[in-house]
Amino acid sequence: MNRIFSPLLAVALGLIAGPGAASAASFDCAKAATPFEEAICADPDLSLADERLAKTYATASGGLSEQALSELRASQRDWLDYARRACTRNAEPLTSGAYDERGLYCLNDLFNSRSRVLETSRMIDGMRVYPDARYTALPDPYEAENPDSNWPVAQHELAVVQIDDEAGFAREFNALVTAEGQAISGGFGEEGGPESVENDSSSDSTNTITLKDVSGNRLTLEVNTYWYGHGAAHGNYTITYRHFVKDEVRWLEARDVFAGKGWQKKLLDMVLTAAKAEHGDALWLDSPDDLVEVVTDPDRWLLSDPYGLVVQFQPYEISAYAYGAPTARVSWEALAPILADTADRYRFGY
Repeated sequence: MNRIFSPLLAVALGLIAGPGAASAASFDCAKAATPFEEAICADPDLSLADERLAKTYATASGGLSEQALSELRASQRDWLDYARRACTRNAEPLTSGAYDERGLYCLNDLFNSRSRVLETSRMIDGMRVYPDARYTALPDPYEAENPDSNWPVAQHELAVVQIDDEAGFAREFNALVTAEGQAISGGFGEEGGPESVENDSSSDSTNTITLKDVSGNRLTLEVNTYWYGHGAAHGNYTITYRHFVKDEVRWLEARDVFAGKGWQKKLLDMVLTAAKAEHGDALWLDSPDDLVEVVTDPDRWLLSDPYGLVVQFQPYEISAYAYGAPTARVSWEALAPILADTADRYRFGY
């Protein structure tokens, strides 16, 4: 392949030409000047990943306002700096030599991961949404003396959905989602809690908040977190949901859907019965009462299933890690005695 369509130069030229210019370009691989560019040209898989990213970026940036386009370009510029550093052995751009096998695999993963983020830029229910992302690469001091380490650099990625609109609820929505993104990435700081993910140099993390579905007045977000401590047997992940009520500009609360004396215990009993019926002997239910806070948390609910409430559990909560993140579904008919008068309003978003 003697020529590639590069999203890296596309962003650079788009910024130089001005915000209204088409952000697309290609370069001749004969003129590749850095190990990074040479790797893109020499490795067939990476060349394909680069071409995918170029097309994805061009599509993702189409139809955005000037403000949103500026944010997307800044995010792409941040990613480019990250990609140049995240697959080396010291979190600095490679200035000579070539990427080893681990480095090439790493670059392929980063390019395809960025494409998946950009593919969330779209129209949905009349709203133009796009991802705002941040990236961090740090050398792992505990791996610095090991030339064969598989984890020389800590890689952290965060992408959250934003609505391209200054009117109505969009500004408040964007602020709340941005704060949520900071919260889930901050939880992976060295000491946990509010620290920035940039403080953690001995793990990798990928956190995303995407728009899962729209039901009229309710927007449901899917929140995925992943964390891997370098050298651990496996990573850890969570799947949760956030439900935004547009006309009230707030997150959904449990009282919006359920009411009545003892509804929490009744819901728990129904959810555990459903989980046992579906998952049987795979479950760990030694202390079922400890799950009350889990099943009554709106962040664990999917409301859009027409047949019932879907409750999301995390790995280790009710089953072994290898079993994954199981769910349980309770029919809306069975739930009727404990549903609040407002339940249908928030379920269907009217």
